[in-house]
Parts: sequence; C-alpha cells; structure tokens
Amino acid sequence: MHFVFPEAKGWGTYAYVALRVVVAGFWLRSDIPRWAALVVGHPAANGFVRNLFGVGMVVPLTYFFTTLETLAAISFLLGLLTRLAAVWGVVEFAIIATPALLMGNSEEGLVLALLLSASLVLLLNGSPTLSLDGLIAKRVTTR
Repeated sequence: MHFVFPEAKGWGTYAYVALRVVVAGFWLRSDIPRWAALVVGHPAANGFVRNLFGVGMVVPLTYFFTTLETLAAISFLLGLLTRLAAVWGVVEFAIIATPALLMGNSEEGLVLALLLSASLVLLLNGSPTLSLDGLIAKRVTTR
C-alpha cells in the first residue's frame, strides 16, 4: 500500500499518533456516559441502535457496540492492533455518518466523515510511532 500512501518520514509519523488520539478521544467521550449509566443501574439505549435493530435487543447491542468502541479506543491509545481497531472505526463511522449526511445533519455528518477518514488512513498505514505495534515490530525484526 506504500505506492498509494508513501511512508511518512521524520515528524510526519506523529500525524498518525495524532489521528489515533483524536479518534480514541471521540470514542471515549461518547462511551463514558454509557458506562456510568450502566454502573448506576440505568443502562442507556442508543437510539441509532434502536432504529437499526429494533427495540428487543437495543440495550444489549448498545453495550456490545460500546464495548467494541472502548476496546478500539484503548487499542488506539496504546497503539496495539491499530489496524484491527481501525476496521471497527471505518465500519462504525460509515454506518453512522451516512444517515447523518443524508438527513441533512451536515455538522455531525462531517465530523463523523472526518473520523471515518482518519480511521481509513490508520487502517491503510498503521501507526508504528509511539505504539506497542512499533515496539513489537522492532523486537521481531532484530531477532
């Protein structure tokens, strides 16, 4: 894939770190209130999940997706399995951004489209700088 996106050099590699932190921050900002509601005993039901899957499984699916988001955010912050977490980001942000843009909610849709783009860049390039992935790759190649 380096013929499409050439290898970043020098300080350019920190742009991938910034993308990881921004997407992780967005996910954690949206997940923390749901986890807090669950701890208090009032599980939150995501309206978007309700629209996609119906009323019967809305709370379990909301927390299933919240778990995936939280794990992906932690993965981005640590730089561990970045490309795998980016797959979830691409899928989730594509599913959420498309209806937002089609319904005319351009502000939210554009933010989600930018997060989709960031996840896509991380999926295609990874982020070896300041990451466990990079540390593991160095240790494997030195053997």
